[in-house]
Amino acid sequence: MIGVYRRGINIIENEYSMENKVSEYNIEVDYCNGVLLYNTLTNKLLPVSFEDYTVIETLMEHLPEFEVKFPSLYQAFLKSGFIVPFNFDELAYIKLQNKRCVFMNRDYHLTVNPTLDCNLKCWYCSVSYAGTKHNKERMSDDMVESLKKHIEFLGTRQKANGILLDWFGGEPLMYFDEIIRKISDTALRLSEQNKFVFRQQMTTNATLLDEEKIRYMKDAHFRFLQISIDGNEYRQNLIKHYANKRGSYRDVISNINLLTEIIPDISICLRINYDRQTLKHVTDVINDFTEQSKKCITVDFQRVWQVPCTDEMRRQLANVKATFESEGFVSHFWAYRPLTFKCCYADNINHYVVNYNGKIFKCTARDYGDELMIGNLSSSGQILWNDSLLSKMFEKSGFENDMCEKCKMLPICMGPCIQKNYERRINNQPVVCMYDNVEYSLSSYITDQAKQRQLIPQ
Repeated sequence: MIGVYRRGINIIENEYSMENKVSEYNIEVDYCNGVLLYNTLTNKLLPVSFEDYTVIETLMEHLPEFEVKFPSLYQAFLKSGFIVPFNFDELAYIKLQNKRCVFMNRDYHLTVNPTLDCNLKCWYCSVSYAGTKHNKERMSDDMVESLKKHIEFLGTRQKANGILLDWFGGEPLMYFDEIIRKISDTALRLSEQNKFVFRQQMTTNATLLDEEKIRYMKDAHFRFLQISIDGNEYRQNLIKHYANKRGSYRDVISNINLLTEIIPDISICLRINYDRQTLKHVTDVINDFTEQSKKCITVDFQRVWQVPCTDEMRRQLANVKATFESEGFVSHFWAYRPLTFKCCYADNINHYVVNYNGKIFKCTARDYGDELMIGNLSSSGQILWNDSLLSKMFEKSGFENDMCEKCKMLPICMGPCIQKNYERRINNQPVVCMYDNVEYSLSSYITDQAKQRQLIPQ
């Protein structure tokens, strides 16, 4: 049985222990044969038997004695970050690394919405809740030209090290030839001329994939796709169906298998949107994937946001996850991000969402209302930035508050994203911890990491 993680090892300072100190980010988790020591700042893990842990716990309260009696182990703890130099300010270090990740780079991540329309009608879709479910508009030819000019600007004037085009929507494949291919061709040419790294990825329901599109995507540097599925064939067809009510399951499975056959090094995040009913039979999908597909797929479990999470659901989820892993899939439902030093990709100053109409936003999980618009893409390819709004968004990192700064989980959480942080500040709302939820069991995450690193038996 996995125990509840403890508060962390107590620090007892004395006149002899001023050279080093115990890290503020040590966490201990009980597992069947002992204790897992984990440091959230260094992402280091150490399994210790209960017998040895009793000794180590005492020695951590008396560091000089620890160093004298067990010098090799002491140095290992120092190297792994369980013990740190006394003058090392761990929180200041986190803040520094966050600033470096957010501001000090020349890599650009553009999320592009060719349209907010979709060929499927899923009841829980955030786009439908944004009031745009029936919006049939697409990016105009003029806006396509503007975006091509913008990419040229990034590659030449801004001297980008890399550009990532992240196709989103709506369903981006609805306008593959009219938008995606035209912009991709330009970006490919510019990357060769200006020597920047060009990559592409896409979030899609995969129903509109075919051999011609996939072969183009192979040559156009698509190496990652997030593809959503809602359970076994019955459940998927009930939720994800076409306008004529025909189910989409067989189309999706067939296209994923074709995708991995043509692009064998493709990475696919199979996003399973789940509720309690979905979890009952979702493992039925396993046998429908080829062995090649299994090598390419990471299964990501995401709860349908309108459905509350329960302890029962988390237990179901753990069992489902274990079944997928036993069949050769990599899977996770953890939201922890070790060593990224930012909460979300949108926290990066060089990430923004280009909507089909040229309006610029930070986040894909919010309504594309003018009050959250951070800029406009002009006909010249320049973005006219809303500096007033941007300065407010980046005024503080999401974790710069009393609750987050005192939390041992800070290095693998980094607080709320800048969008949520901004919204709460302008509405005078307190910060809410997203990990105060049974879905995000830290003890389960740490134990899972120990198994993946082969530190403890599966």
